[in-house]
Amino acid sequence: MPNRDEIKAKLREYEDARDRIINTGIRLNRLSKSTIYSVIRGDWDSADRYLEDMRRELQDLMNLVRQYPFYYDKAAVSLQEYAEAYIMYVYNRDGRIPTLSEVGVDEVAYLNGLMEFTGELSRKATEELIKDNLDYALKAKEVMEEIYLDMLYMEFKDFEMRKKVDYVANNINWLNEKIFYKTLNRKVPLSPS
Repeated sequence: MPNRDEIKAKLREYEDARDRIINTGIRLNRLSKSTIYSVIRGDWDSADRYLEDMRRELQDLMNLVRQYPFYYDKAAVSLQEYAEAYIMYVYNRDGRIPTLSEVGVDEVAYLNGLMEFTGELSRKATEELIKDNLDYALKAKEVMEEIYLDMLYMEFKDFEMRKKVDYVANNINWLNEKIFYKTLNRKVPLSPS
């Protein structure tokens, strides 16, 4: 076979690139979860450190995917996890959803991350309800409803994306139930004074 050594070398390069993408993605996933956990706990020093590390790993992953675009599928979940963590961080720090360009991933990873964010936001809202912070939970529900309407507007054809829209709806319903039970315990005057 002509060029067999060159072909073999190229195959080894591709295998190495695939392994680097997978390993970088694993590190990015771990940092994303740590960032989210730190935000939920209100540990901003740790969240800032994890975010800085996450950005480095994201840059490495994006460089690898640009060089080997046929391995995008190996990086897709990690890009989504990064988007989810970054959105969670910015929302809780600044009270807003960051734009696609701020997050720095492709549209599919951004939208998947945004929809997954609703689960973490619901979790954080539950923590805040335990601390009797009903306002946070009500605002979170409002944000989740806006995301849900935006995702309906997208009219996804992809089945997995449509399932995630249902996931957002379930998160809203779940949080709504928690808010309902929390407000049952509040003392409300029966008649005006």
